[in-house]
Amino acid sequence: MKPHRNRECLDCGMLVVDTSHCPKCDADLDQQHDGSTRKVDIAHNRETQREALSKLQKEISNARFGTAQYLRLVVGSGVIREAALAELHFYQSRRQIVSFDEEPGNRGAILIRLK
Repeated sequence: MKPHRNRECLDCGMLVVDTSHCPKCDADLDQQHDGSTRKVDIAHNRETQREALSKLQKEISNARFGTAQYLRLVVGSGVIREAALAELHFYQSRRQIVSFDEEPGNRGAILIRLK
């Protein structure tokens, strides 16, 4: 059984459960954001490539219910970085993220625009 996901509509403040549109003001909850950046490190805790990509998938999936506009993904400079970039191309092609790019001056981090 799937757990219920509670979130608050940023337009009217109504608490909403398991829906993508606010029943009070009809706002698209999946597109609402507060402009913040969520930070996640998927490469520096001895993760395998598979574990790192699993963390990435979980973060992208959970982002739909959060209010952050961006995800700063710390990936290091090795194989996890390359695998994450390939995975992000896939997510972008499926419109699960808006865009992504290397963080300026830091090849070990990727800034993902979620909404």
